[in-house]
Amino acid sequence: MKAHPGPITLLIADDEPHIRLLVGAKLRAAGFNVVVASNGQEALEQARTSRPALIVTDFQMPLLSGFEMCQRLYEDPDTSEIRAIMLTARGHKLRPSELAKTNIQLLMDKPFSPRDLLMHVYDMLGMNPEAKSA
Repeated sequence: MKAHPGPITLLIADDEPHIRLLVGAKLRAAGFNVVVASNGQEALEQARTSRPALIVTDFQMPLLSGFEMCQRLYEDPDTSEIRAIMLTARGHKLRPSELAKTNIQLLMDKPFSPRDLLMHVYDMLGMNPEAKSA
């Protein structure tokens, strides 16, 4: 795993302000540049302009669901490589055939541990959290 190379941009898309604040604080404290969106349409636009290394998105959001947003990003050659972690309500599952139409790499049930989410972010980015400077 490589060390933290500097500011990597991550996008948090969730319509719940406390989730955006909690996840944003955890990721910023780890040294990431964080952009946020409060609905799926805003997240789609943010992803196209900020080109995040990874998206942490809620499934259920206004205007576009996190799933629809990830589908549109996957279908666009300019954004098809942007991977995502999707936060879902307990018990809500996506079929493998649905996930195959997106770059969603991981589903996490709400409530979730911010520490576990951070470890998944490091893992998906191929980073070693111990190598990050304090």
